[in-house]
Amino acid sequence: MTLLTNRPAIPFSLADSSGLVHTLDDYRGNWLLMVFHRHLG
Repeated sequence: MTLLTNRPAIPFSLADSSGLVHTLDDYRGNWLLMVFHRHLG
């Protein structure tokens, strides 16, 4: 396992529940809390 602490995040984009696509750059300079979970089903 490789730890990625104290490194920049990998650029990515995700769509929200309304279909609007957000990129990590949209939040540059702001605090951002990202929560990822694995759907079990």
